[in-house]
Parts: sequence; C-alpha cells; structure tokens
Amino acid sequence: MAQPFDYKFGLTEIIPSKQLDDREGQKVTAFRTLVEKTITSEVLKSLTFPSKKEVFISIMQFFASKKEYEGRDIDNMSKTVMDCLKGKLYIDDSQVRTLLVSKKISLKVPTNFVFVGMREIKGETDVGIVQDNLLEQAITLYQTSAKVAT
Repeated sequence: MAQPFDYKFGLTEIIPSKQLDDREGQKVTAFRTLVEKTITSEVLKSLTFPSKKEVFISIMQFFASKKEYEGRDIDNMSKTVMDCLKGKLYIDDSQVRTLLVSKKISLKVPTNFVFVGMREIKGETDVGIVQDNLLEQAITLYQTSAKVAT
C-alpha cells in the first residue's frame, strides 16, 4: 500500500534553473513566490512544519515539449525547489537524506507540470518510500489539479 507524503503539491510550471542570468533570476523569484502561495497557510502555521527530522524529497518534472525536456538539468531544478522548501517544510537542506529528482515526457501528463512531495523518514528504508507508487501519486495529483482548473 502506498505511503502518503506528509506534504505534496503540483504546479503547471517548469522549474527555472538556478543560473545567474537576469532572466532566469526573475523566473526563480516568480517560481518561489508561486511555491509560497501554494504551500498553504495551514502548513506554515502547523506544529508539524518545518520538520526537524530527516526527510525524503521527491521532485518530478513533466514536460510538454522535447526541447524543454532536453534543455533542463535536474541538478539545477532540484536546487531551485529545495531553496523554496527550506524553512517551510524542513529547517535545513542537511535534513534531506534522500532526494529523488526525475524529468519525463508522458502522455498521461500532456502539459508542463511539477510534482513535489516531502515525507519525514520514520525508520522505513529510503527505497521503500521510492517504491510506494511515486509516479502514480504524481499523475493523480496532476489529474486532480487539472479538473479543478477547468
């Protein structure tokens, strides 16, 4: 049975790169603002977050075009997302024990969409968390958010 993430969200966006040119810098700022708006005030006010424990972070970026897919580096995408989560879902990057970053083109998600999930590690193995239907959870969240948008 799939173990749920402690927190997850999805955005119909492409994660901008953490590069230093002005254009990407503006995209990073806009993305950070969107993430902050997405992480609900209930989470930010909760006693659970930011977590003080080791965490597992999953980032799955879906692309609508091969050009965007080929032009994005997952290491730069992960830096952007982790900077957005630090201080909100966990205190410091040193708590991230496992980071899974993936990019793909899928007919099941025919638009640019990023899925981010976070889970405290509570004794289970990292591999067990990864095997718990990560792709299914990402697609389900996309399909749910696509229905809400229409």
